[in-house]
Order: sequence, then structure tokens, then C-alpha cells
Amino acid sequence: MNLAARLRRLLLVSILPGTAVVLLAAAPTPSRPNVLLIVSDDLNTRLGCYGAAEAKTPNLDRLAARGLRFDRAYCNYPVCNVSRTSFLSGRYPEVTGVLNNATNPRLRLGADFQFLPEYFRAHGYATAGCGKIAHGTFSQAVAWDYYSEPQRGGEEDDVVRDGKQKGAKKGGKKGKAAAAAAAGSGPAVPFPWQATTNADEEEPDGQVARRLLRYFSAQPGKPFFIAAGFHKPHIPHTAPKKYFDLHDPARMPTPPEPPGHEKDIPGIAWAPRSERNLTIEQRRAIIQHYYAAVSFMDAQVGILLAEMDRLNLWDSTLVVFMSDHGWHLGEHGGFYAKMSLMDESARAPFIVAGRGVPRGAATSSLLEYVDLFPTLVDLAGLPLHAGQQGVSQAPVIRDPAAKARESAYTIVLRGGNKIGRALHTATHTYLEWPDGSRQLYDAVTDPREYANLASQAAHAGTLQAMTALLAQRTETVNRGRP
Repeated sequence: MNLAARLRRLLLVSILPGTAVVLLAAAPTPSRPNVLLIVSDDLNTRLGCYGAAEAKTPNLDRLAARGLRFDRAYCNYPVCNVSRTSFLSGRYPEVTGVLNNATNPRLRLGADFQFLPEYFRAHGYATAGCGKIAHGTFSQAVAWDYYSEPQRGGEEDDVVRDGKQKGAKKGGKKGKAAAAAAAGSGPAVPFPWQATTNADEEEPDGQVARRLLRYFSAQPGKPFFIAAGFHKPHIPHTAPKKYFDLHDPARMPTPPEPPGHEKDIPGIAWAPRSERNLTIEQRRAIIQHYYAAVSFMDAQVGILLAEMDRLNLWDSTLVVFMSDHGWHLGEHGGFYAKMSLMDESARAPFIVAGRGVPRGAATSSLLEYVDLFPTLVDLAGLPLHAGQQGVSQAPVIRDPAAKARESAYTIVLRGGNKIGRALHTATHTYLEWPDGSRQLYDAVTDPREYANLASQAAHAGTLQAMTALLAQRTETVNRGRP
């Protein structure tokens, strides 16, 4: 008889006849929460829940209304593979060594390294992923119980189980998306787009949501970690025509910016895909195409949220929605796409909802995408993963008035291996470039970064303080190098 059984027997035999006794059972240990991670690609904060009234994002707005919206969440590098490797590993890009879209994260971090889904899998979670979680070229770098990529084939052409690909067929059925002609007309623009005749479920992102539904209840009694990776609004801005019809190009708002402010932006800071000579019609058309792709992605998020409703999973599941980085839409005299350190590229959406999260809240507390890994581990009650460089945002999720960090750090390459760096604090944003150029913005009075204060004598003290803070953060980040 083991010790616990002997103690129970001793307790029972020691009860005197006729004595009323209340036995207090130990409080049950709370079960570990499910996790639903939703990642969009190239999504900026021009969403309804972030104040963009012209956006049509009812499902993301609903998610934000029942959770916590982070208003100052920053990627650690504004390009796909680098950002995704960073938040899936919990390490900064300078430490992972993945600084472009051509570097294999598995080869850099080693065969034994556990990325975020793998860490949850090792701690008893059933894992299922679909779509773009890791960068598409290296999707097999992460192992899952189930994984598929609709962009590469049909329903089960590319299933991954236990980390091994089974029955992969290159060039599987592609549906009508590739052949569908662009519907509608408009001015020629420098970013590809397509309004298809497809139903949602015939588009790759529509397949992502629908393939994952079965895994919300696939293994009863075992928590799940489900990740949905939506490709849109990444170019090409492709979506069924009905989503383009939601957005009148003549009503698309172009940024109301002070004329000539871009002259104070150093040349090295300009986004690589800058377009300075577009007509107003071209600019509005690009915004329409982008918003159409966003609305289509939003509708697929709605499929997942409806399943959460149907199975009554909100009290047992943590839901995180994020992008990999932002995307410019013509700001600063012609910034487009990504690879910029300015706000529209470096800042991106981050919404948390579900178990233990306050409803309808927002926070201005700073968050870095590298914080995703330690935050989910903390909220799930798992042991800390070795080598994590982010900080847990659990205190902020429990109390939106709290703060978990003093600054947020973003980098980008310019000219080979030369690094440009940005530091975001509660009051200022500071950018420092390898050619010596500097930018300083007041994050409170000038959040859109129009007035570069770096050369103004009145702000010399702030510039000096931010320079020192950035040097300190850079040293701290690189201290984590293996």
C-alpha cells in the first residue's frame, strides 16, 4: 500500500462513530488551455478595430471586442522568414542568424531545437498547422502532428504527420485561382492583384481555415495547439471579386500628410519598394486591392471563430491573432510594402482573446513579436524554454494598465550585412542607420512619424538618451548569441 493510501485509511479509521466530518478534497488542477494562433502575412494596422473605419474586418473587430488589443506591438524584422523564425524561436534575428528569406531556420538553429509548436507538442499538446506559419520555403522546418500547405496541392497532398511528409505531390490541383482572369478594371499598378470568380473555399486561404476545423475536437482530453497561417494580404492581392466590391476605389483614403516632410527622411531609410510618381487613382487602386485581400482573410478568420463559438471553447482556449510585420500603403511620399523601420512597416496587429483575457480592452504597453513564445508558455503554465529572449506579456494580458518592457527593438539590413536599428519607447521612436543617419520622432504627439527631430538642437538631450538606450538594447540582444 502506497503512502497516500495508508494516510487515507488512517484518516477513515480515526473518525469516531457519530462524529460529523467534512472531508475537504484538494482543488482540481486547472487544465492547460488550448491555443489557437492565427498569423496573417504583410498585414498592417489599418483594420476596423485599430480605427480604420473604411476597412471591412468584422471578424477581427469581433475578436478584439472580446479580448485585448495591443496598440504598440512591433515585429523584430520586417520581412517574412526573418520575423517568423524570430517569433517561432523566441530569439532575436541577430541571434538566430536568419536575416533574409533564403536562410533555412532549421539548419541555423539545429536539429534538436524546438520551435513554438514543437515545444507545446513535447509538453502533451496535439498540434495542427495549415498554411504559412514558418516561411513557405522552409515550412518543413517545423514538425507537427498534422500540417498541410494548400498553396502546393490538394486536400491531403501534403500532409505532415510526426514530422514526416507523406505522399507529397508537387504541382497538385490548384483550383481555379491560377487561371481566373482579373475581374473589373482600373489603372495599372506596380503590385499584382486578381479578383477571381472562385468561392472562398477554392482559394488557398479558404482551405486553410476549413482544413483545421476537424482538429478543434480531434483528441478529446488533450489540449490542442492549432496554427492557421493566412497568406493574404501578401501580394498578389488576390481574392474573390465580392471582396473587391466592398471597397470603392474612389473612396479609398490616401494618407493626409504634411507636404514635404519626407525630405527629412534619410535616403537609406526609404522602403525598397518606394513609388514616388503614382497618380491618385493608382494609389487608391492599390489600397482597394489591399483592403480586398484583407477582407477576404478576415472572412476566413471568421470560420475559425465560428467553430470556437460552436464548440464553446472560449473559456478553455487562448486565441492570438498577429501578422509577421506591417505594410506601407504610400505613406511618406511613396513608401510601399515592407523592409522599412518606420511605423507602418515595423508596427503590426496583435490581439489576444479567450481564457483569462479581459474583454474589449486595449493597451499601449510595448510588445515585441519575440515575446509571443514566452507569453504563451507562461499562460499555459509550461516550464520556460531555454534561451528565450522575449519577455512574457502575461502581466499585461491580465492587467492592460501594466507594462512588461520599457522598449521595443526592430532591425533591418541595408547594403549587405549592415544593420539599421529602431528603438520604440513610450515617448519616442529612434532610428539609427549604418551610414550615420538618424531619425527621432515624438511617439506621443507625432505617432505617424512626420517630424524628424534628430537635427534639432532643442531635442539634443533626448537624442543622446535614445542613442544610449539603443546601444544598451543592442548589447543585450547580442549577448544571447550562441
